[in-house]
Amino acid sequence: MKRTILPLFLLILGCRSSQPITGISFKDYVVTKSTWLDSAYVGMLKPYTDSVGKTMDQVLARVPKDLLKEVPNSSLGNFLADAYLDMAREKFEKRAEIAFMNHGGVRINRIGAGEVTRRMVYEVMPFDNLLVIVELKGDVLQAYLDKLAAEGGGGGVAGLSMGIKDKKAVDVKIGGSPIESGRTYFMVNSDYAVDGGGGFTALKKLKQQRTQYFLRDAIIEYCSKQQSKGQSIPIEPAIRITNE
Repeated sequence: MKRTILPLFLLILGCRSSQPITGISFKDYVVTKSTWLDSAYVGMLKPYTDSVGKTMDQVLARVPKDLLKEVPNSSLGNFLADAYLDMAREKFEKRAEIAFMNHGGVRINRIGAGEVTRRMVYEVMPFDNLLVIVELKGDVLQAYLDKLAAEGGGGGVAGLSMGIKDKKAVDVKIGGSPIESGRTYFMVNSDYAVDGGGGFTALKKLKQQRTQYFLRDAIIEYCSKQQSKGQSIPIEPAIRITNE
């Protein structure tokens, strides 16, 4: 014989009185380090955290003065662009002439004078963006620079200098020589920028060498290279973009 449970369940629900919500309140609870730390887990992870900490605190190089994320000229962005250009020439394309680091991709505002650690490199470049080398004509490069100028400049550049006037790139020089609209240049940039990040899509259709080399690794190797030579990070020329 089967028992009928559902009607009794519905009857109970029907007899419950409605309790309207009259207000909502909350209470703050302070969470301190001692509140959530589990000593067993801390002990288990300690060998790994010690190892990672030792690696991340490794000194890769030194800089003679503060590197800052600024506009239109960014000493921090220029340092990163220098690293990309140097390592691109060494590993992939000796003809590479110019390099860029987009302003938004620089994720910290300052690296102070003194030691540059691996941890700092991960902080300034936490993304797994890849280094790409693009062949482009001078007129396309001019259009790219004009877009940077229209957005206030900034970011980082290597191998070139320019002024910004009326939101246009003026007095552009590549390796000290005026830009030539019909000449082919070899640009080093990130896959993000080449794929249209930032709104400039013309680079996507151009001949390019897409490496599997992380920009972050380029920075690390560039720093280690300077350290092995007993040199600080070179930051000249200090001014590469100016407002006119």
